[in-house]
Amino acid sequence: MSDPQAPVSETETPEIWPNPGPAPLVGYLDAVAGQPVLPVATQALVAALKQGWSDPARLHHHGRRAGLVLDTARAAIAEFLRVPVASCFVGSSGSDVLRAAIMGLYQARLSAGAPARILVGATESMAVTFATRACPGVETVTIPVDAFGRIDSEAFSAAISDGAALVCVQQANAEVGTVQPVQEVHALCRHAGIPMVSEAAQVAGHRAIGDAWDVLVAVPRDWGGPPGCAALVVSPDVRWRPDEAPDRGWVGGFPDVAAVAAAAAAAEFVEPHWEAQAAHHTAMIDRIRSAAATWPGVQAVGDPVDRLPHIVTLVADGVVGEIVVTELDKRSIAVASGSACTADTRMPSHVLEAMGVFDPRDSGSLRMSLPYGCADASIDAFLREAPLIIAAARG
Repeated sequence: MSDPQAPVSETETPEIWPNPGPAPLVGYLDAVAGQPVLPVATQALVAALKQGWSDPARLHHHGRRAGLVLDTARAAIAEFLRVPVASCFVGSSGSDVLRAAIMGLYQARLSAGAPARILVGATESMAVTFATRACPGVETVTIPVDAFGRIDSEAFSAAISDGAALVCVQQANAEVGTVQPVQEVHALCRHAGIPMVSEAAQVAGHRAIGDAWDVLVAVPRDWGGPPGCAALVVSPDVRWRPDEAPDRGWVGGFPDVAAVAAAAAAAEFVEPHWEAQAAHHTAMIDRIRSAAATWPGVQAVGDPVDRLPHIVTLVADGVVGEIVVTELDKRSIAVASGSACTADTRMPSHVLEAMGVFDPRDSGSLRMSLPYGCADASIDAFLREAPLIIAAARG
């Protein structure tokens, strides 16, 4: 095994981004909910803190100025997501806007006579499952997935025939990268007259978002924006009864005007370049998948073709994932283990268990997610160190 104290050298950022682009981070391969904030977003955040600190609902000069910053930023996010600005709302986090969307839809649908039933894909995030289970009197029906993590269309078709208040199916999975058959699922929802809530975390800024949804949630942290902001898009065809009326397009609490402005700046910066970055990331992930296929007792999971460009998860027999993560960190390589939303709780991945590719009693998982500006040297370092560390951990 190589010297654990030897630094990982990083080459220049690929010629994809204008200057100043995303700064390459040495060995950083954990961008799920941890995409480094882009320089333009940081600049916009500071500027908005100076200009938009007042309550945007106020009628005085300072309030109107804050309101202008908020409205302009929300319009830019709507343009980035290819949605009408009147349908685009912002809130403080993905979990918050998911809760507002699911609870608001559920209440509206119950008042219209729909059954107290929600269909949820087995690989949905914990934010989705927690929000659905919090709905009063709800029956939550979990739809199974195949070995790639793709929702079982036959099981879904059978479940939706019994009716539901709403359906939750993500655009793509943030842990294994598999893209869901949302066009097929949404067509079934439309036929049944049931709204579909779709989380697009890790999709916006990495892959095109289509129109197969009725309610969409995206998180600017995943396209280089700051924490403290999330986007919620509600189709005008959907009846939605949030607990609080969105004030100037903000859902819940006092609006973080600066975070929204920074998210908008990141979106405008990323828009012309994300496709080129996605192609570069696809090649990098292909390298990891190909190399891992030669490592004893290791497999790359998720759909190898119809997937997000920047995410891959490996399952290794006979190791504890957290030990491998710690040893890689000693060599300045940052990856994750466990579920994308439970990695800090030491809980096994519900996604991998639903796929049937993981037994927490005798295997561990490693998830790599590439940040904007990731250079080949980071991939080289991971491919050099990971098989040695896995073999040592197994021994």
